Amino acid sequence: MRTIALSMALLLALTAQGWGQDEGFDLEQDYWFNVLYPKAFFTVTEGLSIGGHLAYIQPVRFRDFENPPPYRASLSFDGQISTSGSRFLKFDARAPGLSNGWRFSAQLLARRRAKDNYFGIGNATVREPDSITDAQPNFYRAIRNRYAARGEVQRTIVGPLRVLAGFNLERWRIGPPEGPSAIATDLANGGDPTIGVGTNDFSLRFGLIFDTRNDEVAPERGVHVQAIVGIADADVAGDVTYTRTTVSASAFLTATPRLQFAARVVGQAMSGTPPFGTYYLIDGGDHFYNSLGGSSSHRALINNRFLGRDKLFTNIEVRYTIFAIPTLYRVSVLAFFDAGRVFQAQGFRLTTEDFKAGGGSGLFVQLGRAGIAGVTLGVGPDGAIPEFHARWTF
Repeated sequence: MRTIALSMALLLALTAQGWGQDEGFDLEQDYWFNVLYPKAFFTVTEGLSIGGHLAYIQPVRFRDFENPPPYRASLSFDGQISTSGSRFLKFDARAPGLSNGWRFSAQLLARRRAKDNYFGIGNATVREPDSITDAQPNFYRAIRNRYAARGEVQRTIVGPLRVLAGFNLERWRIGPPEGPSAIATDLANGGDPTIGVGTNDFSLRFGLIFDTRNDEVAPERGVHVQAIVGIADADVAGDVTYTRTTVSASAFLTATPRLQFAARVVGQAMSGTPPFGTYYLIDGGDHFYNSLGGSSSHRALINNRFLGRDKLFTNIEVRYTIFAIPTLYRVSVLAFFDAGRVFQAQGFRLTTEDFKAGGGSGLFVQLGRAGIAGVTLGVGPDGAIPEFHARWTF
């Protein structure tokens, strides 16, 4: 059973960000302010986690305050370590507004998940509570190490249409923990040959983005359409060869000043010979996010509940603002419905057959232009799933 991470430090940091924009600075001049805070939280899975976050942010100028990007540029350092043996370190640089018509981003990541979820591969995998016993407490766990470097440039072509080019370089290793586990069983049965093997994964990415959202952090109206192709070739670099094609479309509609509707559809297909480590990621215009299950894809399923070469899912939301002071903070509640599936041997197709569906509700707080903190409780095929969010799902 999962529990939600409780971190008051995040809220304190977001509040500090809001204060940083209201201390008498001339918003027509370029300046940087910083946000620094410690992190401490506890989960049943990872135990106690401690760490910190440091960010340097250049806010938008006053005349650009209503533009969709939340800031001109940001540099952030984030890290934590857990008593379970998990650890995480990330550097993130973003410049959505420094140069007219250009957007830049770069990330460096080192992460070890000592108790990552693994239930098998395919849409028919099961999660049996009786499989977790004192003799095999890590039956649905895997040890996942990931080192990654990512860079991306976007250029406006005309109006809301942008072209994207970038790269993604990773080295990952996903193997069994001590004792009996589902991933150890798959390894013994001759499953994916990269189980327990360090694998280099290098891909070039190209795409088109059509974006009319009024706000990139918490949109209330507009559409966001992405079509991205990632190409990995072992003859060029890395150990694997595949093509990943991802198409997503989101729409946002304001019915009244307080009531908004939002919906998203995502499809991802892979060809070539992608190993199972590539199944964990879904491509997005400025970030990858987790496979089916979790706060970024399906909030009524446990994180990475379903892994497969291809994915199809949808999210539908009703958002209601219960209190707001423009540009300072906003408190919103939402109801959501998420549904989707993965494909393995049969290949991608448009269908609702064997969809895993669930719904729930949540509470979100926005502080300043970019600060988001929220919680959701979803109910799906595996029961109640609480999630903590540091951004809107889409």
